Amino acid sequence: MPYGIVDYPIDYKEACFYAWWQAGRPIANVLRHLPVSPDGRKPTMETVRKWMRGGEGWENWHEHADRLDAELSIKLDKEAIEERARVLKQLAADGQRLKEKGMEYLNRDDPFADNPSAAVRAVVAGIEIQSKYSGMSDALAAIASMTPKQLEKEALRLLGKNENNDIIDLEEIQEEDNGDSNPEDDLD
Repeated sequence: MPYGIVDYPIDYKEACFYAWWQAGRPIANVLRHLPVSPDGRKPTMETVRKWMRGGEGWENWHEHADRLDAELSIKLDKEAIEERARVLKQLAADGQRLKEKGMEYLNRDDPFADNPSAAVRAVVAGIEIQSKYSGMSDALAAIASMTPKQLEKEALRLLGKNENNDIIDLEEIQEEDNGDSNPEDDLD
């Protein structure tokens, strides 16, 4: 190895990548975010830039970070959907309890003695809340577990299309944008 060139272990290079990524992918002051190597040193900025570009058995840091960011985004989306589903289930359960409490009040011997309108409102509100939120949580959970291909097929199904219909002709769109088409052609 030529004088002045230090080879760092792959585990250390990987630790540097993750430190950089977890620091938010900084452009300036990169070295301050990197850990010390096993032998107590830190690489030069020139060495780190070389690692960032990739090659020699190491992947480009920006491409690797983009992939990790995409995976993280998917994970966070799923967690947000699961949390929303949990909230919707809780709202449905709360609506059920509200309806039951209102019904308990109305089922008394003399439900109109105190405040019957509050009981009726509780029953109506409980039914509305329960019906509004009871199915939504299951739908969200099902959507969260779908693959991108399944989501695409479901979107096409909901739009009333299948994968082979409604192919867009770019030349036709360009003609319309240029004003070459006759608006009366669309009047059938």
